[in-house]
Amino acid sequence: MNIAEFLSRMALTALLALSSPLVLAQQNSFQPLTQEELNNPDPEDWLMWRGGYENWGYSPLDQINRDNVDDIRMVWSYAIGPGGAGTMGMQVEPSVYNGVLYLRHPNGRYSAHDATTGDLIWEYYRPLPAEFLAGGSRLTRYRGRGVFIYEDKLISTSTDGFLFALNPETGALIWEAAMADYRSGDQPSGAPVAFGGSIAVPWNCTAVTSLSACHMSAYDVEDGQLLWRWYTSPSADDAMHRSWGDDPQIYAQEERRNMSPWMTPAVDSERGLFIFGVGSSAPQQPALAGTNGDWPDRLYQGSTVALDYRTGELIWWAQHHTDMWNNDAVYDHILVDSPVNPTSSSALGINPSITPGASRSLLIGSFSKDAIFYAYDRSDGEFMYARPTAYQNVIESYDGTTGAYTIEPDAIMNDDPDHESTVCKENRQVPQGAYSPLTNAYYVPAFNGRCVTIKLTSLNPSVTTGYNTSTIASVPSPVANLGQPEAINVETGETLWKLEIEAPLYGMLTTGGGLLFAADTNRRFYAIDQWTGETLWSTILNGVSDMAPISYGVDGRQYIAVISPGGTLGSAAHVGELGIQVPVGLRNIGHTLFVFALPEK
Repeated sequence: MNIAEFLSRMALTALLALSSPLVLAQQNSFQPLTQEELNNPDPEDWLMWRGGYENWGYSPLDQINRDNVDDIRMVWSYAIGPGGAGTMGMQVEPSVYNGVLYLRHPNGRYSAHDATTGDLIWEYYRPLPAEFLAGGSRLTRYRGRGVFIYEDKLISTSTDGFLFALNPETGALIWEAAMADYRSGDQPSGAPVAFGGSIAVPWNCTAVTSLSACHMSAYDVEDGQLLWRWYTSPSADDAMHRSWGDDPQIYAQEERRNMSPWMTPAVDSERGLFIFGVGSSAPQQPALAGTNGDWPDRLYQGSTVALDYRTGELIWWAQHHTDMWNNDAVYDHILVDSPVNPTSSSALGINPSITPGASRSLLIGSFSKDAIFYAYDRSDGEFMYARPTAYQNVIESYDGTTGAYTIEPDAIMNDDPDHESTVCKENRQVPQGAYSPLTNAYYVPAFNGRCVTIKLTSLNPSVTTGYNTSTIASVPSPVANLGQPEAINVETGETLWKLEIEAPLYGMLTTGGGLLFAADTNRRFYAIDQWTGETLWSTILNGVSDMAPISYGVDGRQYIAVISPGGTLGSAAHVGELGIQVPVGLRNIGHTLFVFALPEK
């Protein structure tokens, strides 16, 4: 067979796969999911990114617990193909409903499996543009992070800008809708989440690729039609427009770059809110944007926002920093109800109006790369308190009343081309933290990243200059160990436990059995006691697993699933820092889904 015949056959195969999914086995009879079931999931299911609307990363299943976890064994595994040229591996959590596991692959494939054996039920393939497959697109390195089950549809996005719904029982295409022309540089990034008929799709629109202002958008679950679009930089009729200064290059909304809301929102189902963080702007330095960096600066970069799910109306915002250092603010946004009585001596700010011990509806998490832990009232965005986890030197304090930040003077980037700043802030990445109601604690995969001395690249930045900084030198961190995972009591902000370890822990899962599951940079996969931080079980994977594990149940048997290797820039950097030879899920490296359980009796 010559190359032309081979390519022709591959094209025909792709076309047939698109119209007729490969169906190999029958699954359990599918029962459409109601909104109430999504609000209160069955404990045996893992229906969405981080398990539920609140983004806890928690499973209430307790069959596997602190007393017997040492007995778990791998019960099945499934090989997942590489993403192809230009991709960066997997950042995916599977979804599980009624004994069926649904998986998004990094290469345009989507599949359903028997959750007890891994047997393939169906596979759906979406052909991608040829430039993607050849690695020629400027966007192929990004990838979606999962699927969402809503009513009788399995909803996902494609790398080339489509939203689509599949029949969860057969994998047949129900509808598809073009969201954006991928050639514009915009791309869906986080896993979609649906509530009340609206599908929220997070977007990635980086400074060096996107030709338009970034946004969070919502689509109709029935047909994928656009319902609303909220831009992450304010329009001229927004009162916060003045926070952008007067630089003519980036003042206009359509010229502002980055500010990607590229992770899946949390959903406040009681208030009908999509809550999410917004990434960096470009150029990042306030002086180049015509501002002085004082709070609030260049909204809504470095902020958390809450939108009405029906209309996209902005309900509240909270800005955590002005981003001079590519800090982003997109990570763990977790919704909990808890008493609030912050007593941490390391607090960067505490709201003086807090009634000690009074219960509040909270938004918590370490939102940015500096890994600072935050607590806000999620009904209106009121600042509660903030405290550091790993070492950082960019934020000096927060005003307890307003939530306004004060930047460490030595970390400020100004418009002096000879000015150098040494910053220590790279203390977390994409891997997700978790919350446990058993301990009322937040578990953060913090690490002590390298400190760097940086300076401006250009005083006349353009879209192509991106972040507009260059690294002059790496500076040793004042903390010896790279890994510093920590458990933080949400009520008080006090440390429940902290580990000083060589290899950082990555994505985290908590369970009703009192366990924290997480992998590290050196291929180890652990079960850790939620209360003490003691390692109770471990095994060795085939690479760096930087996405979070999940837990689900079928007929009373609990399973723990994890994908390895993952694929983030952070994990690759840490492998290099530790001087170890460990597969990282970049480019053309395949992946494996590993599933563990207790032996059947």
